[in-house]
Amino acid sequence: MSIPGAANPLLLATAAAGGYSISRSVRFNSSDSAYLSRTPASAGNRKTWTWAGWVKLSALSGFNGIFAVGSNNSVLMHGPNAELQYYEHNGSTETSKLVTTQVFRDPSAWYHIVFAVDTTQATASNRYKLYVNGAQITAFSTAIYPAQNYDTYVNSTIEHYIGYAAFSGRFFSAYLADIHFIDGQALTPSSFAETNATTGQWVPKAYSGSYGTNGFQLKFADNSAATATTLGKDTSGNGNNWTPNNLSVTAGAGNDSLVDTPTSYGTDTGTGGEVRGNYATLNPLAKGSAATISDGNLKHECGSGGAPQVFASIGMSYGEGNFYCEYTQTVATGNGNMLGLSKQGTSVSNSYLGQDANGWGYYGFDGSKYNNNSSSSYGASWGANDVIGIAYKGSTGELFFYKNGVAQNSGTAAFSGLTSGPYFFTAGNASGGTGYFNFGQRPFAYTAPSGFKALNTANLPPQ
Repeated sequence: MSIPGAANPLLLATAAAGGYSISRSVRFNSSDSAYLSRTPASAGNRKTWTWAGWVKLSALSGFNGIFAVGSNNSVLMHGPNAELQYYEHNGSTETSKLVTTQVFRDPSAWYHIVFAVDTTQATASNRYKLYVNGAQITAFSTAIYPAQNYDTYVNSTIEHYIGYAAFSGRFFSAYLADIHFIDGQALTPSSFAETNATTGQWVPKAYSGSYGTNGFQLKFADNSAATATTLGKDTSGNGNNWTPNNLSVTAGAGNDSLVDTPTSYGTDTGTGGEVRGNYATLNPLAKGSAATISDGNLKHECGSGGAPQVFASIGMSYGEGNFYCEYTQTVATGNGNMLGLSKQGTSVSNSYLGQDANGWGYYGFDGSKYNNNSSSSYGASWGANDVIGIAYKGSTGELFFYKNGVAQNSGTAAFSGLTSGPYFFTAGNASGGTGYFNFGQRPFAYTAPSGFKALNTANLPPQ
C-alpha cells in the first residue's frame, strides 16, 4: 500500500478496539451547499463542552466550516492554508482565536479531531484544548484565549451548523463520521478513541459517558432517507436530531451516504458498497492544474489546457491483491478521456496517460492502449454514459479493462509485467471530459471480476 502525502500512519484507522465499528460517513460537497442544522430548544452549558468527530478532507484550501453557530459567532474550521482554526465573535469583536501552525493536508486518511472547551479554568491556555489523532496541539500561530467564564455561542439557542460556517457561505468539502457533542464536560480524546495495541494506530472506541442536555451522537447509519430522524438522527438517546440540507441518499454518483469509514471490517464480494474502510479517492496533491476534482474527490473534470492526469489517493503494489474500480463518463468532449495506471514520478500536468514509461492507458477516442509514447489497437472506443472498469491483478502484474461489464480484447490483459509499484488508478485526459470514479465506496455498476476487490484499507495487507 502507498499513500502519497500521508505523514503519519496513525491517520489510517483500521479495526477499532473492542469491536466498535463505524458503518457509514456523510460526504459534504461545498458546491452542493450541503450541511446539517439544529437550533437547541434551550441553552446548555456555554462554558464547558466537547466536540469530537472523524474527518476525511476533500478540499485542502479555502475556509471550510466544520462546526459553527449563527452568522459568525463560534466557528471550528479547516482554514485556507490547511490549518485548523477556532474563534469566537461577539458582534464585530473577535473575543478569542486559535490557529494551528501545523497544517493538515492528507486527503487519503481519516483525522480524529477533538475540541474541548472549559472557560472556567484559571489558566487561559487550559480554556481551549485541540487534539488531532489523540495528540494535543500546542503550537499556534495565533492564540487568543477567552476571558475566564466566558459564555461561548455554542450551546446557545442560536442555529448550529455542521459542515457550514455561515459567514460568506463557507461550506465544508469533506467526509464526516461518528460525531459526538458533550454538553457540560471538557473531555480528552481517550473518551472516544484509543491506540490499537497491535497496529499502533489511533482507532475509534465506544463512548460510555453522559452527553448532557444538548449533547448528541451522529452515526449516520440510517440512510433510508435524508431527514432528521434518519440520516441526521441523534443516537445518544437525547433525541437531538440534526436536519440534513442538500444531502442525498439516492443511489448513484450523487449519493452522499457512503461506506468510507475510519474502521475496516466486512467481506467484499466485488459488488461495491459493502466492506467498510478508508477508501481511495482522487488525490488533489497528485493532479494536473487543468484537472478539477470534487464531490468527495470522486468527480473528475478536465479543462482544455494540456493533458492533465490525476492519481487515486491509495497505491497498489505487486503481490498485495487484485483491485477493481469504475469510471462512469458523463460528458465527452474533445478527444475524450484516458484511464489506467500510473507510477509516482510521471508528470501529471504536461503528459497524457501513457506518454512515458510509467503510465498505462486505455483511450476512449479510439479504444487504443498507450504506454511509453506508443499505442496499439486494444478494445472498443468509449464515451458519454459508458462505464469503464479498471482491474489491476496484483497477483500476476496484469492490467485489464472492461466496457459496460464486457472484458476488452476478449479478456486478454492490456498490459503485463506490472510487477513493482506502487501503481495508482489514474485518469488522464487528452482534452475535455467529465466523469465519476467509484473505488467501491458505493455499489459498482457491474460486479468486479472474480477475485477482485474494492480499493480500501480493509482489503490491503497489514503494514
